[in-house]
Amino acid sequence: QITNGTLDVKKMMKTWILHKGFPLVTVVRKGKIISVQQEKFLYRVEPDNWTSDASYLWHIPLTYMTNRCNFTHCTNAYLLDQKSGT
Repeated sequence: QITNGTLDVKKMMKTWILHKGFPLVTVVRKGKIISVQQEKFLYRVEPDNWTSDASYLWHIPLTYMTNRCNFTHCTNAYLLDQKSGT
């Protein structure tokens, strides 16, 4: 109800419940362009527990603010559901 059908919460939560571990999100700013990238976070790799992470993809809700904040709508939302985005 809260998302008014704009977000498939069940689909998003499956990526958090069914994957082992957590995503590491890297944010890079080049001028006015912000790039984000996700990958599986690994503290240390143990050969017995290592699997290919190519299929690991989380649906990560991100919020951000810009310098155009007018104090009535300061927060923007972005869903990172690919390996990278801008």
